[in-house]
Amino acid sequence: MSTCLAELGMNTCEWCRGEDIVTRAGPERAEAALCKHLATCKTCGGTGYLRTRDARGYEVMGHCARAGIVRRVTRFNDMALPARFHDVRLATYEARGGPQSNQRQMRATVEGLRDRLIDAQRPDGSIEPGIRGLGLSGTPGVGKTHLLCALARELTVDYGMVVRYADFSNLLWDLKSRFDQGSGEAALLGPLIDADVLVLDEVGKGKASEWDISIIDALVAGRYNRRKTIVFATNYAFTETAGGIDLNRAASSARAGGGLSHLETLKDRVHDRVFSRLCEMCDLVTVVGPDQRKAGLPEAARGAR
Repeated sequence: MSTCLAELGMNTCEWCRGEDIVTRAGPERAEAALCKHLATCKTCGGTGYLRTRDARGYEVMGHCARAGIVRRVTRFNDMALPARFHDVRLATYEARGGPQSNQRQMRATVEGLRDRLIDAQRPDGSIEPGIRGLGLSGTPGVGKTHLLCALARELTVDYGMVVRYADFSNLLWDLKSRFDQGSGEAALLGPLIDADVLVLDEVGKGKASEWDISIIDALVAGRYNRRKTIVFATNYAFTETAGGIDLNRAASSARAGGGLSHLETLKDRVHDRVFSRLCEMCDLVTVVGPDQRKAGLPEAARGAR
């Protein structure tokens, strides 16, 4: 390219589809990089900075548009999204099932949260505190992780927000590994508590030991006190009304249709204190629909899994 398309504001690149960023599945996590059309910016020489003159004629240092794109790449890579979800988008979430499915509404619900976060973004990229989050409950395969990862990807790639993703069971494993190596919990939990948006998957999974509960309590309490947004998913049913939604009825409907199978509820798994705060911080909704992982399998194979 003879000039930086970010400067021209007219990116129609075939590789990044106008995002200026390309993502791929790394060995464990999703990875992002500048698109090749931005590898060398003729405007800033690849530094991300420009020398300009202000109204008084003084030379000042400013930012090339490329610098903001580099920041979005860094924030995507810091987010720790699972490798297989590197390229998911809300628009690619495929709603399935008949009248009993609410997957289409769930996508609209997550899109609504995305729009509220965008409206709350400050000029420096941070998010105003107090934006109500979202909790998704549902059986495996209904697309909860897809929705969460698509939201996280769009917030970082498109808007440069500071987002952290964590699978709760993997988080516990990482913490135990660090403890065995003589490292404390603060180094791992700190970024999760401080991020503008925390995306937490598989809440309630694990042994639900006192230590497990102490970790989820620390995460939720830290963000609760800072009025920061949490978005989470769980395979366990909600049993209380929160955010104006009758969760008891939704969970009962899901079970009647072969949905939520756990006898334990999320409150059983994370205890009253954590669940109470999640109810205050988030709208809690139940995703009802078919297992999307089985959608392409022969009927015999579906029953075997």
